[in-house]
Amino acid sequence: MTATLIIIVLTWLIVQAIKSANLPGKYLPLVALAVGIILSVGIALYTGDANLLSDVLVGAWAGFASTGANETATKSISAIIDSIGASITKTK
Repeated sequence: MTATLIIIVLTWLIVQAIKSANLPGKYLPLVALAVGIILSVGIALYTGDANLLSDVLVGAWAGFASTGANETATKSISAIIDSIGASITKTK
């Protein structure tokens, strides 16, 4: 489980770095998927605990999880900021 969390965080960080290179947002989930799979297989090969099917599935899950976490956080923070702004500017 710890390795999966590490893969999710690393995937998110790498995708954020790639995102800053002006890659269109529509490709980011695919990039996250590929990065997650590559990281998962790479870590498994490095530790000697390689099971290709399992590693690919964990990497794919990590890629989707990092994308979902980013979207959720972005939308949640935007909603909170919007509600605070609305309550501040609201006149009674």
